[in-house]
Amino acid sequence: MGDVVEMMEAAVLLGNGGQRGGAVMIAALARRMEEARKKHPVFAEGKYHALGVIGAEYEELVRAVERETPERVRDEALDVAVTALRLWAGEEICL
Repeated sequence: MGDVVEMMEAAVLLGNGGQRGGAVMIAALARRMEEARKKHPVFAEGKYHALGVIGAEYEELVRAVERETPERVRDEALDVAVTALRLWAGEEICL
């Protein structure tokens, strides 16, 4: 029961006061995280490599902001978030 309350609270917080918006955000992050882990099971080989991966995704976001559609910008922003969260989660391999 506690997990349900925590998830609902997280959705409200992420949704800036709206549970539905937060739930959509959580679902989008979860789907993209699953895709990223399938495509790149080894996220990075160390923390500096992880920073490089995040930086590369950020560069793609900058290009999207400068030249592409709002949907593409959102897509690239999600990639930046997921790569940063993988570092936060400790998914980089320390060699």
